[in-house]
Amino acid sequence: MLESLWVWTLATGLISIIVYLLGTWTHDHFSKKNVPHLKPVPFFGNMGPVALRTASFPEILVDWYNRLNGHKYGGVYEFLNPIILLRDPELIKMMTVKDFEHFLDRGVPISEEDEPLFGKGLFSLKGQRWKDMRSTLSPAFTSSKMKNMFVLIKECGKQLTDFLEKCIKDRNMTIEGCKIEREGNILAVEMKDFFTRYTNDVIATSAFGISCDSLSHPGNEFYLLGRDVTDFSGLRAMKLFGYMFSPKLMKLLRIKFLPDSVANFFRSLVHSTMSTREEKGIVRPDMIHLLMQAKKGTLQGDDNGTNNGKNTKPKWEDDDITAQVVQFLLAGFDTAATLLYFASHLLAMHPDIQSRLQDEIDQTLKVDGGNLTYEAVHGMKYLDMVVSETLRLYPSVVMVDRRCVKTYTLPAEPHCTLKPGDSVYIPIYALHHDPDYFPDPEKFDPERFSDENKGNIKACTYLPFGSGPRNCIGSRFALMEAKIALVQLLSHFNLKVVPKTAIPIKITRSSFNMTIEGGFWIGLEQRVKSETQ
Repeated sequence: MLESLWVWTLATGLISIIVYLLGTWTHDHFSKKNVPHLKPVPFFGNMGPVALRTASFPEILVDWYNRLNGHKYGGVYEFLNPIILLRDPELIKMMTVKDFEHFLDRGVPISEEDEPLFGKGLFSLKGQRWKDMRSTLSPAFTSSKMKNMFVLIKECGKQLTDFLEKCIKDRNMTIEGCKIEREGNILAVEMKDFFTRYTNDVIATSAFGISCDSLSHPGNEFYLLGRDVTDFSGLRAMKLFGYMFSPKLMKLLRIKFLPDSVANFFRSLVHSTMSTREEKGIVRPDMIHLLMQAKKGTLQGDDNGTNNGKNTKPKWEDDDITAQVVQFLLAGFDTAATLLYFASHLLAMHPDIQSRLQDEIDQTLKVDGGNLTYEAVHGMKYLDMVVSETLRLYPSVVMVDRRCVKTYTLPAEPHCTLKPGDSVYIPIYALHHDPDYFPDPEKFDPERFSDENKGNIKACTYLPFGSGPRNCIGSRFALMEAKIALVQLLSHFNLKVVPKTAIPIKITRSSFNMTIEGGFWIGLEQRVKSETQ
């Protein structure tokens, strides 16, 4: 009996030691290099609060950032993966701009061989493949191409206000699918649901060349699939944790990030659209048309030169085009909506700022005879200030990463040497909330971005779209669609606090998406304009 007990005790001890070693075998990485770092726990590293949902990812970034105060960088552990967290703006600028060739890639763990529609997208590509694709696609996002798409997006904005006005005027109208409630003459609207339908329609028309009207037709397949594939909560959050923990294990288990049903839907949609356009000679100012031009090598930038003067012509397959359009959906569906619903919440909470912005919108539309133009949207300075401050307080992407591709010694004490494959984090949310760079950082103050003040913002402390050559290629597009929606909305409605409005804002802990607990419920009251407006 004693001998049996001794055997079980020994076996249990050995198993415990093996499990501990498996869960900590990388956790001496920074201590060996004498790099300041946060103490990890087995398996979780420093990701425990996020994985266990006791803290949101933005909260964790701020915590890491603050605990490494006094250092230009430090080490954290993404489960078993050692990560350098950059704190110093000069160091961020050096690594993302001056020494960009050393940090060319992102740490995307999904290969194009395993999931073509994810891995072949610009965001995921690496090395020369990324360079060639970025060079090829850049002309698709110039100001002239955005201007051509403006009319498509403006129509989506008009659908948005027409639908809301119809809801207010027709009290017998049945509102199906959308999260809208009537409270007297005010519509209480859950703005996340509302704006994701708008951004879905924008992407459908400007990228895929189809019309959805997801407010009037809330159950359309394009919207339902788009909402599903961009939802990083629940099962997809678990998949993301799995890829962060061990990409090889996820591949071995054949667990895909994009379900085959979703990939096949978008593949079929894009391929059939291209075939129809080729056969019938259809030309439409949208993303598929621009990508078809890129495939043929005829896409021109604002300088009337192909590929910005470069002769790189990557070999295109139909899946390459589909991948760019799908990644456009992944990048644009939730991020632009995030900007819009945080902006609407902040404006409802600050009626003085809302009123000033409405005055600018009214005066601009009056000059243009009520017609919204590309030049008018981009000429509204206060609108840009409000949008910029919203992106500071609540950036759609709270962190970006870079993957070292060439041996690099950090030009700061201690002089740690990074090897190919090592990763760095740029904590955008934490930088935006650092009082050293933005005094009273929790205050919503668009004046930070006035002509008089924005020049005082230290470089690489405000990074809503990243930094350097690998910044967001679609930033112009995202800002344009957000500004169009805000102009259309605020020219017709006042934004009001209602009983369901979340006060204070609390970032959700159940998802990697930048959203809040309880939803973004805001009241919409139709404006009564004077004849002079």
